[in-house]
Amino acid sequence: MYRRGLELESDYPALLEMERQSWRINFPGEYFVERAFRRELEFASEHDIHIYEEDGDIVAWLWLDLYAGRDRAHIRHLQVAEPYWGQGIGRFLVNQALLMAAEAHREQLTLNVTKSNLRAMRLYSRSGFVVLRDMGERQHMGRWVPPLEPVPDSSLGAPR
Repeated sequence: MYRRGLELESDYPALLEMERQSWRINFPGEYFVERAFRRELEFASEHDIHIYEEDGDIVAWLWLDLYAGRDRAHIRHLQVAEPYWGQGIGRFLVNQALLMAAEAHREQLTLNVTKSNLRAMRLYSRSGFVVLRDMGERQHMGRWVPPLEPVPDSSLGAPR
């Protein structure tokens, strides 16, 4: 799987399709405002949104805010295209978010999840997230970011 930054114009149709599906799962009965979704993407930093492709198709995307707090990163969106559900891609994206948070020296990774989205709840719980605050139909979850393991000099292939 290949990771790259957001290319709004070419990526937008696929992201919109995934967001509409996610909206139906997370906010049943609530009206989806496409204009608001587009505006969010337009104002996001190009470094915050990561697109994951396989054979030229967008498989998933991750919107990670590394500056949500002094020592905290926040997953704003984590979505996998439905044909790729159940293949471990969601767990891979969580691990990618943890790695990027550790590289940015963040101590905590947080997210918000809809309680009725059982797939997402299961993914986050199995990934070590715990409920920090109950917000009615949604939960604010978080976990500590493990520090990066130092790489011994000998494994870098440096001359002796």
